[in-house]
Amino acid sequence: MKVFADENIPFAKEAFGEWGQVVTGPGRTLTSDRLKDVDVLIVRSVTRVGPELLEGTSVRFVGTCTIGTDHIDVDYLRQRGIGFASAPGSNAESVAEYVVAASLTLAERRGMDLSGQRIGVVGVGNVGSRVARNAEALGMQVLLNDPPLQRA
Repeated sequence: MKVFADENIPFAKEAFGEWGQVVTGPGRTLTSDRLKDVDVLIVRSVTRVGPELLEGTSVRFVGTCTIGTDHIDVDYLRQRGIGFASAPGSNAESVAEYVVAASLTLAERRGMDLSGQRIGVVGVGNVGSRVARNAEALGMQVLLNDPPLQRA
């Protein structure tokens, strides 16, 4: 099996090497010619994946190392029977930890304690729910707002 991975995906060769040959290259300028004999394509958001990239290739699976899928023509993949996976929530804990660290730094600079302070979290998905949990653990009063959930 041959895997093509964007050259800016850390540890791609280590992660996918046990499945076959891994080649890397620039995702921004990737063309279908480079994918003629590739079975698995691993991309980031800089690579537009659809018929113009995949026609005439042997790609059977596309993975994106991103949460969003707006750069992937998911309907095209489905119609062609090409497997697909994205990475929702993959960095949620790190982002939530960053928010807490930034909040602690700001509080320290202002000479204040976060306990008892109020924090508003807009969007209570993968990241927002973790930010809320961490803020509550620090004794903060958490106010949640998730407009898409309110519309549902």
